[in-house]
Amino acid sequence: GVMFLSHLCVHVTAVSIDPADYNVRTRSHRGPVPIFDRSKHPHVIENCHCYLCQVDVGPKSKHCSSCNKCVANFDHHCRWLNNCVGSRNYKLFLHSVLSALLGVGLVLVVASYVFVEFFLDPARLRTSQHFLARNDSSVWFVFLPMAPLRSAAAAIPGLAAVTIALALLSSVLLSHLLCFHVYLMWNRLSTYEYIIRQR
Repeated sequence: GVMFLSHLCVHVTAVSIDPADYNVRTRSHRGPVPIFDRSKHPHVIENCHCYLCQVDVGPKSKHCSSCNKCVANFDHHCRWLNNCVGSRNYKLFLHSVLSALLGVGLVLVVASYVFVEFFLDPARLRTSQHFLARNDSSVWFVFLPMAPLRSAAAAIPGLAAVTIALALLSSVLLSHLLCFHVYLMWNRLSTYEYIIRQR
């Protein structure tokens, strides 16, 4: 619970921070971003000036078509965060991925323990007061201690097996994402630069 609460805090912070370029965030005039006219300019940003945001931006800023604003040190537009990832929230994005991976790892350990103990020594799983009130060994509860739900014995290993499968899948995907960003940091590349190089 503590692990996922810390993940939620980091995730919400990464979503809440505006990654826009400093000049975009501090410009005096607000209003709708104009439509880009390719007949006047071949690119949205030329010579560090964005013709949509109508401000000068940093050399590594890029205008995100999803957010419709220039992002400082643009890395990528993250669908998971529903926000761009740039210099202002890149570390929070990495902390969010890492905390999610650690949380899923803990769930995997607990579910594996429940699955194995159910077959080795089920009495070790029956220490809750809900079990002590009943002497019936065929009665099982899931979601203890917060929301005890009476269930058949087969539901315990079944629920643990489904949880293990989902946790394994999630941990593989999160590990891949984290390793990819470690690789990018090692090579001093952004996701955007990596994609451009692959093309």
